[in-house]
Amino acid sequence: MNDTVLSRARVAWESGATLRARRLRYKRYTFGRQWLDPCLLDNGTVRSEGDYLIENGYTPVTNNVIRQLVKTITGCFRESVAGDALLADTVETDAATFQEFLISGCAIQRIAPSDGLPRIVSPARFFIDRLTAPDGAGAELMGELHDFSLAALVERFSHGDGGRMQMLRSVFRRHSADTSPDAQLPRAGESADDSLTFDSSSRAATLRVFEIWSRECRRMLRVHDPADGSLTLVAADAEKRLRAANRKRERRGEAALQWRLCVDSRWVCRFMTTDGRVLDTVTSPRHPYAMCFYPMIDGEIHSFVEDIIDQQHNINWLMTLNDRMLSQAAKGVVLFPENQFSAQMPAAMVAEKLREPDGIVIYRPEPGVPGPQQVMTAVNSVGTQQMLDTQLRLMREVSGVGDALRGQTPSGVTSASMYQSQQQGQLLALRDLLDTFRAYLLRRRKG
Repeated sequence: MNDTVLSRARVAWESGATLRARRLRYKRYTFGRQWLDPCLLDNGTVRSEGDYLIENGYTPVTNNVIRQLVKTITGCFRESVAGDALLADTVETDAATFQEFLISGCAIQRIAPSDGLPRIVSPARFFIDRLTAPDGAGAELMGELHDFSLAALVERFSHGDGGRMQMLRSVFRRHSADTSPDAQLPRAGESADDSLTFDSSSRAATLRVFEIWSRECRRMLRVHDPADGSLTLVAADAEKRLRAANRKRERRGEAALQWRLCVDSRWVCRFMTTDGRVLDTVTSPRHPYAMCFYPMIDGEIHSFVEDIIDQQHNINWLMTLNDRMLSQAAKGVVLFPENQFSAQMPAAMVAEKLREPDGIVIYRPEPGVPGPQQVMTAVNSVGTQQMLDTQLRLMREVSGVGDALRGQTPSGVTSASMYQSQQQGQLLALRDLLDTFRAYLLRRRKG
C-alpha cells in the first residue's frame, strides 16, 4: 500500500512539470531575470538569450515593467482587505500568496491544525493528482516535498519517544548520504527551489520527506441511537457487538440501536522517505490545504503575468537594440582633414581643445576643401522609440493597470471626476482577479 501511494505521488509530481516550468519563467520575469529564455542557434546548440546577445557584442538591457504592475495590484488587494478584522492576523501571508497568485495563477496555503493560521506552500514543492476545479475539488492525492534537518526531523516525528529518536537518527544518516552532490545551503535572498527533483534533497545536510495526503474509502456502519438521536460511524466488523448491546437494551425495555452499511471516505496523511518508510501517519476528515487555481478553464491555468510577458520581452529587445545603436552611433565625431593641421597645434592638442567649452582650434584652410566637420547620428530615425511607446501602451491595455491606478499625476486638462472614472474603469478590469482571490479567502475561512 505504501509503495502504491509513493508511486502515485511520483506520477502526480511529474504531471506538474509543465506548470512548474512555466511558473519559474514567470517568476524570473517578475523579479528581473528576463534574459534566461533558451534560444536554438543555427549550429544546433542552445543558449540563453542573454548569453547569445553577449557573445554577439550586445549588452542585454532590462526595463522591468512587470514588477511595478504586480506591486500596484497587490496594493489594490491590500486596500480591499484593509479594516477586515477576520484577515488582520493573516494579511501579510495573504498578500504574499496574492503575489504568487498573480505570478503563477496558483494560491496554495496549508492550514495549521494547532492555531488555524495559514502557511504559504510553494507550487515548486506541491503536487496534486488531478485539477478539475479551481479549489482542487475532485483530487484524490496531494502533498508537498520537505527537506528536514536532523534536529527538525527528530522534533517533528519522535513524539518524545527515545526509541523513535534513535530510529530517526539512523534513517537520517542512511539517507542524507543520498543528497544531491550539487546540494548546498541556499544563500540568503536567493531562490532555493528552482531545480527541485522528486527523490533527492536540494539542500545540504537535509533529508527528503514526502507529505502525502490520499483520500481512502472504508466500509463502515452508520449507527443511529433512538434514545438520544445520535448518529455515529463504527467499524464494519462491530456488528456482533451492536447486536449484543441491543439484547441488553431489550431486557431493559430501551429502544434498539439501528444501523446500516455505508462507505466512508477519509484523508490519510503519510510522511514517507524515498525508500517508502513511513515516519508518521495522520487521519483526518479533510486535507489541510486551501487552494485556488486561476482561471481553471478546461484544466488550464493562466496567470496575470502570463498575459503581459510577451510585451515585456519585446520591450527588453527594443531597449537592447536602441542601446546597441546608440553605442555604435557617431556622437560628436570630428572629421579633420589631415592636411589642415597647424604646425602649432598637432592632432592630440586639437582633440583636447575640442572637448573644452571655450577651446580654440587653429588650422590651415585649403582653398576648395571643406574644413573640420562634426558628425552626429540621429538614432531615433529608425523608429525604435515609437515601437517602444507602442509596447508600453499595449502593456497598460493588456494588464488593465493604467496611470490613474498607479496614482500618477494627471494632465492639467483632466478633471477630478474624469480621473476617478479612469481609476474605477481600471479597477473593473482587475475585478475578476481580486474577487476570485477574495472568494478563495472566504472558502479558507469557512474551512
